[in-house]
Amino acid sequence: MVSDKRWVGIIAAVLTVSLCFINACSEKKTEEKIAEKMLKQTTGKDVDVKMEKDKITFEEKGSKTEMAQTSTWPSEMTNDVPRFTKGKIERVVKTQQEGDAWTYNVYLLGITGDDIKNYEGALKEKGWQTSLMQVEGKGGYLNAQKGTMGMNFGFSVEKKDGVLAVYNRP
Repeated sequence: MVSDKRWVGIIAAVLTVSLCFINACSEKKTEEKIAEKMLKQTTGKDVDVKMEKDKITFEEKGSKTEMAQTSTWPSEMTNDVPRFTKGKIERVVKTQQEGDAWTYNVYLLGITGDDIKNYEGALKEKGWQTSLMQVEGKGGYLNAQKGTMGMNFGFSVEKKDGVLAVYNRP
């Protein structure tokens, strides 16, 4: 039979090892700590940084931003925004702010000027007011507005790339 004192010692040892394990697992990575320190020095704000395999998350009071290497259209994007189906999605940056304010930046590769014109047509079909400005053979901007949502789509015909920024500012 084990004495009460010995049980207390065993339980204390198990708890100590468990706490050490929990603390080790919850330790921030060095890269996360460095990023947080740099952001604090640059912005003066406390920002929580989490780095995963293909995603980095920045969180501060009232705002959360996720940068993800992905090839898929953001599933949380409102249906009022037609999917851009041409080219290839390289990454998506999503920011959620207090209330219903949000922004999506979709980075695209392998797109053409015709793809942008067709997307403008898809936007108009969904009730967006659009303005397309193109510089022949170079690129341009597609801007659109629908209610509290806006869109800026900067693209380069030469490089065949662009950034589709969609935002909501209620």
